[in-house]
Amino acid sequence: MGALIPNGNDAEVIGKLNSVFSGSNLAKLRKHIHGKKDDVFHGERNLHRISHRLKIAPTSGPKARGRWYVFLRDLIGPDTQQKILKGIGDAVNDKKCEGIRFWARLEPSIENDYDAEIVADPADANGQHWVTVTMLCDHEIHPTLPGDPTTPPPDHGEAGPQHPLVAAAPKAKKPAKKTAKAAVKKGGKKATRKKK
Repeated sequence: MGALIPNGNDAEVIGKLNSVFSGSNLAKLRKHIHGKKDDVFHGERNLHRISHRLKIAPTSGPKARGRWYVFLRDLIGPDTQQKILKGIGDAVNDKKCEGIRFWARLEPSIENDYDAEIVADPADANGQHWVTVTMLCDHEIHPTLPGDPTTPPPDHGEAGPQHPLVAAAPKAKKPAKKTAKAAVKKGGKKATRKKK
Protein backbone atom coordinates (compact mmCIF):
# COMPACT_ATOMS: atom_id res chain seq x y z
CA MET A 1 0.00 0.00 0.00
CA GLY A 2 2.80 2.45 0.86
CA ALA A 3 4.22 1.93 -2.63
CA LEU A 4 1.46 4.28 -3.87
CA ILE A 5 3.27 7.25 -2.26
CA PRO A 6 2.89 9.85 -3.62
CA ASN A 7 -0.77 9.05 -4.26
CA GLY A 8 -3.34 11.26 -6.01
CA ASN A 9 -4.00 13.49 -3.00
CA ASP A 10 -0.25 13.76 -2.34
CA ALA A 11 0.33 14.86 -5.94
CA GLU A 12 -2.42 17.48 -5.65
CA VAL A 13 -0.86 18.93 -2.47
CA ILE A 14 2.64 18.81 -3.97
CA GLY A 15 1.43 20.83 -6.96
CA LYS A 16 -0.14 23.47 -4.71
CA LEU A 17 2.94 23.66 -2.47
CA ASN A 18 5.25 24.06 -5.47
CA SER A 19 3.03 26.86 -6.79
CA VAL A 20 2.87 28.75 -3.46
CA PHE A 21 6.60 28.55 -2.79
CA SER A 22 7.87 29.84 -6.13
CA GLY A 23 7.55 32.81 -8.45
CA SER A 24 5.06 35.59 -7.74
CA ASN A 25 3.32 33.67 -4.91
CA LEU A 26 6.60 33.35 -3.01
CA ALA A 27 7.23 37.08 -3.55
CA LYS A 28 3.74 37.89 -2.16
CA LEU A 29 4.33 35.62 0.83
CA ARG A 30 7.67 37.27 1.60
CA LYS A 31 6.09 40.71 1.29
CA HIS A 32 3.31 39.70 3.70
CA ILE A 33 5.74 38.24 6.25
CA HIS A 34 7.98 41.31 6.30
CA GLY A 35 5.30 43.97 5.77
CA LYS A 36 2.85 42.63 8.36
CA LYS A 37 5.53 41.30 10.74
CA ASP A 38 3.74 37.94 10.52
CA ASP A 39 6.33 35.17 11.03
CA VAL A 40 4.17 32.55 9.31
CA PHE A 41 6.72 29.75 9.92
CA HIS A 42 7.67 30.55 13.52
CA GLY A 43 8.29 27.41 15.58
CA GLU A 44 5.09 27.95 17.58
CA ARG A 45 2.88 28.00 14.50
CA ASN A 46 0.84 24.97 13.43
CA LEU A 47 1.25 23.35 10.02
CA HIS A 48 -2.45 22.66 9.58
CA ARG A 49 -3.26 26.32 10.25
CA ILE A 50 -0.53 27.45 7.83
CA SER A 51 -1.97 25.05 5.24
CA HIS A 52 -5.41 26.61 5.75
CA ARG A 53 -4.04 30.16 5.47
CA LEU A 54 -2.16 29.38 2.25
CA LYS A 55 -5.11 27.37 0.84
CA ILE A 56 -3.04 24.21 0.44
CA ALA A 57 -5.11 21.06 0.81
CA PRO A 58 -6.27 18.23 -1.41
CA THR A 59 -9.84 18.42 -2.68
CA SER A 60 -10.24 15.02 -4.37
CA GLY A 61 -12.59 12.95 -2.26
CA PRO A 62 -15.03 13.81 0.54
CA LYS A 63 -12.48 13.55 3.39
CA ALA A 64 -9.34 14.78 1.64
CA ARG A 65 -8.94 18.16 3.35
CA GLY A 66 -9.88 16.86 6.81
CA ARG A 67 -7.46 13.95 6.56
CA TRP A 68 -4.70 16.35 5.41
CA TYR A 69 -5.30 18.60 8.44
CA VAL A 70 -5.17 15.61 10.81
CA PHE A 71 -1.98 14.38 9.10
CA LEU A 72 -0.26 17.74 9.67
CA ARG A 73 -1.70 18.26 13.16
CA ASP A 74 -1.45 14.80 14.72
CA LEU A 75 0.33 12.20 12.62
CA ILE A 76 3.71 13.56 11.56
CA GLY A 77 4.80 14.30 15.13
CA PRO A 78 6.25 17.40 16.80
CA ASP A 79 9.88 16.81 15.75
CA THR A 80 8.98 16.49 12.07
CA GLN A 81 6.69 19.53 12.33
CA GLN A 82 9.56 21.60 13.73
CA LYS A 83 11.93 20.35 11.03
CA ILE A 84 9.46 21.37 8.31
CA LEU A 85 8.73 24.78 9.89
CA LYS A 86 12.45 25.53 10.17
CA GLY A 87 13.27 24.29 6.67
CA ILE A 88 10.50 26.30 5.01
CA GLY A 89 11.07 29.36 7.23
CA ASP A 90 14.81 29.44 6.49
CA ALA A 91 14.19 29.12 2.74
CA VAL A 92 11.47 31.80 2.66
CA ASN A 93 13.66 34.22 4.63
CA ASP A 94 16.68 33.58 2.39
CA LYS A 95 16.57 36.11 -0.46
CA LYS A 96 18.98 33.93 -2.45
CA CYS A 97 16.47 31.05 -2.41
CA GLU A 98 14.45 31.09 -5.64
CA GLY A 99 11.87 28.66 -4.35
CA ILE A 100 11.03 25.40 -2.62
CA ARG A 101 10.22 22.11 -4.32
CA PHE A 102 8.19 19.48 -2.50
CA TRP A 103 7.98 15.72 -2.84
CA ALA A 104 6.86 12.61 -0.92
CA ARG A 105 8.76 9.34 -0.85
CA LEU A 106 8.20 5.87 0.58
CA GLU A 107 10.86 5.22 3.22
CA PRO A 108 10.09 1.96 5.08
CA SER A 109 13.28 2.10 7.16
CA ILE A 110 12.57 5.37 9.02
CA GLU A 111 12.41 5.27 12.80
CA ASN A 112 9.06 7.07 13.11
CA ASP A 113 6.06 6.89 10.80
CA TYR A 114 6.97 10.17 9.09
CA ASP A 115 10.04 12.34 8.70
CA ALA A 116 11.18 15.20 6.48
CA GLU A 117 14.34 15.68 4.47
CA ILE A 118 15.38 19.26 3.67
CA VAL A 119 18.12 19.74 1.06
CA ALA A 120 19.49 23.00 -0.38
CA ASP A 121 20.71 22.68 -3.97
CA PRO A 122 24.17 24.04 -4.79
CA ALA A 123 24.08 27.76 -5.56
CA ASP A 124 24.48 28.97 -9.14
CA ALA A 125 27.01 31.61 -10.28
CA ASN A 126 24.78 34.34 -8.80
CA GLY A 127 24.39 32.59 -5.45
CA GLN A 128 20.76 31.63 -6.21
CA HIS A 129 19.54 28.18 -5.20
CA TRP A 130 16.45 26.04 -4.60
CA VAL A 131 15.49 24.03 -1.52
CA THR A 132 13.77 20.63 -1.68
CA VAL A 133 11.50 19.40 1.12
CA THR A 134 10.70 15.68 0.89
CA MET A 135 8.14 14.04 3.16
CA LEU A 136 9.38 10.56 4.09
CA CYS A 137 6.60 8.07 4.82
CA ASP A 138 6.64 4.42 5.79
CA HIS A 139 2.92 4.06 4.98
CA GLU A 140 -0.09 5.95 3.68
CA ILE A 141 -2.71 7.48 5.97
CA HIS A 142 -5.06 4.69 7.02
CA PRO A 143 -8.19 4.75 4.83
CA THR A 144 -10.53 4.66 7.87
CA LEU A 145 -9.13 7.90 9.31
CA PRO A 146 -12.15 10.24 9.34
CA GLY A 147 -10.26 13.53 9.31
CA ASP A 148 -11.24 16.92 10.70
CA PRO A 149 -12.20 19.51 8.06
CA THR A 150 -13.00 22.31 10.54
CA THR A 151 -11.09 25.56 10.12
CA PRO A 152 -8.00 25.47 12.38
CA PRO A 153 -8.03 28.26 14.97
CA PRO A 154 -5.66 31.23 14.51
CA ASP A 155 -2.09 30.85 15.77
CA HIS A 156 -0.65 33.20 18.39
CA GLY A 157 0.97 36.22 16.74
CA GLU A 158 -0.83 35.76 13.44
CA ALA A 159 -1.42 38.98 11.50
CA GLY A 160 -4.20 39.40 8.95
CA PRO A 161 -5.37 38.81 6.39
CA GLN A 162 -6.33 35.22 7.11
CA HIS A 163 -5.31 34.19 3.57
CA PRO A 164 -2.27 36.36 2.72
CA LEU A 165 -1.96 35.16 -0.89
CA VAL A 166 -5.57 35.86 -1.81
CA ALA A 167 -6.04 39.35 -3.18
CA ALA A 168 -8.56 41.37 -1.21
CA ALA A 169 -11.70 42.14 -3.15
CA PRO A 170 -11.57 45.74 -4.31
CA LYS A 171 -13.82 48.04 -2.35
CA ALA A 172 -16.83 49.18 -4.30
CA LYS A 173 -16.56 52.80 -5.25
CA LYS A 174 -19.32 55.02 -3.99
CA PRO A 175 -21.22 56.67 -6.79
CA ALA A 176 -20.20 60.28 -7.26
CA LYS A 177 -22.73 62.71 -5.91
CA LYS A 178 -24.34 64.76 -8.62
CA THR A 179 -24.43 68.41 -7.80
CA ALA A 180 -27.08 70.42 -9.51
CA LYS A 181 -25.74 73.73 -10.64
CA ALA A 182 -28.25 76.45 -10.15
CA ALA A 183 -28.72 78.51 -13.22
CA VAL A 184 -27.79 82.06 -12.50
CA LYS A 185 -29.91 84.60 -14.24
CA LYS A 186 -28.89 88.18 -14.33
CA GLY A 187 -31.84 90.47 -14.27
CA GLY A 188 -34.02 87.67 -15.56
CA LYS A 189 -32.93 88.40 -19.17
CA LYS A 190 -30.71 86.44 -21.50
CA ALA A 191 -27.40 88.07 -22.20
CA THR A 192 -27.16 89.31 -25.77
CA ARG A 193 -24.08 90.25 -27.71
CA LYS A 194 -23.83 93.87 -28.61
CA LYS A 195 -23.19 94.61 -32.26
CA LYS A 196 -20.38 97.06 -32.99
